[in-house]
Amino acid sequence: MKVAIPLTGTRGDVQPALALGLELRARGHEVMVGAPPNLVDFAAATGLAAQPCGPDVQQLYSSDEGQKALAAGSSLRLMQLVGKQMAEYAQQMNGEVIAVCAGADVIVSTLLTEDRAASVSEASGTPMVTMHGFPGRKTGAYPFPGALPPSWRPPAPVNRATWAVAENLRRLVFMRYLNQLRRELGLPRTTRSPAAMLAARNVPEVQIYDPALVPGLADDWGARRPLVGFLALPRAAREAVGELADDHSDLLTWAAEGEPPVYYGFGSMPIRDTHRVLAMVAEVSRRLGRRALVSAGWSDLDAANAEAGPHVRVVGPVAHDLIFPYCAAAVHHGGIGTTFESLRAGLPTLVCSVSFDQPMWGGQVERLGVGVHLPFAKLEADRLTAAVRTLLDPSIAARTALLAESLRARSDATTRTADIVEAAGR
Repeated sequence: MKVAIPLTGTRGDVQPALALGLELRARGHEVMVGAPPNLVDFAAATGLAAQPCGPDVQQLYSSDEGQKALAAGSSLRLMQLVGKQMAEYAQQMNGEVIAVCAGADVIVSTLLTEDRAASVSEASGTPMVTMHGFPGRKTGAYPFPGALPPSWRPPAPVNRATWAVAENLRRLVFMRYLNQLRRELGLPRTTRSPAAMLAARNVPEVQIYDPALVPGLADDWGARRPLVGFLALPRAAREAVGELADDHSDLLTWAAEGEPPVYYGFGSMPIRDTHRVLAMVAEVSRRLGRRALVSAGWSDLDAANAEAGPHVRVVGPVAHDLIFPYCAAAVHHGGIGTTFESLRAGLPTLVCSVSFDQPMWGGQVERLGVGVHLPFAKLEADRLTAAVRTLLDPSIAARTALLAESLRARSDATTRTADIVEAAGR
């Protein structure tokens, strides 16, 4: 069976699909991955066949305009920027999705590519499965991510109303380029949303996040939207993409030599004044008497030349699965991948959200009593000190340890998803 996986977005959007691709390849299937141009080599490093698909969203986020929108925490402005980029790239991406899916026996999309994939699937008669890294369909259990303050607990009718507005907005924004693709494929125009298109064909919508993080959601949805858990990249693949265990030996020794440090991951946060942020972390560490491990990731933080004092260690990107077990708590942007990794390791987590689904996950860690939510735009020393002090409370550590057991117990997410893909392709 040939499986096509057209992707776009950032590494966080691509990596779980690579875990699925590797599982399908291990079962003897041929897999073709479409990845943004900046992540084609990353995908290919795992051993999967990969070709370009979609624009370089990371480049957009790293631009001056993108950084300003991120720093302001404006999901609306970011959506406008992404929409503009997608509109400019629409014709090319149409062709790239068609090329990735050529000759496929089954197509696996994500929330970001399901609109185009649905039309390609319809035109070719190819079965399809889509994967969602956060709630992306109408539900009474939760509002549309970012529509309301994450601390609110509105009634089901209000939640559903936010979804109705958001789905209609998405339909209107992307209808033009979607119908352009449908014209190229010889399909009639449509005014339906991607959700309606997939529902009409009973396409499985696999939720690749853990049900323990969203209580009540599984009860609100049927079997077509199974919550399987996060698709983690196996260690062998992490080694292949450069997250080498041997490269972490010195860092792990440092982490194990004293009291467990607090991890600060600024990989995709909009750090425009690195000296101020490092000084803030150093001050918080001094106040709390805790060591800090700061991972620069792909931000503009210069790990090699950073000066933050004797109790703060600054490094580049790190392998979360290796370093998190040595830490006491984690501070990061709240992408589902990093959130899953920190909670699975039993780390009370501070989500410094920027936009999109991150505030929702920040709200959930607070709701579950396993962390704190602090929007990145409001980050300053006193708030950060209070938040990290809360993380170090033994009662939160105990609750996080219980949740971690649940997350680790659900280790079959990738195999379950592969089973669904195989069943769809039969």
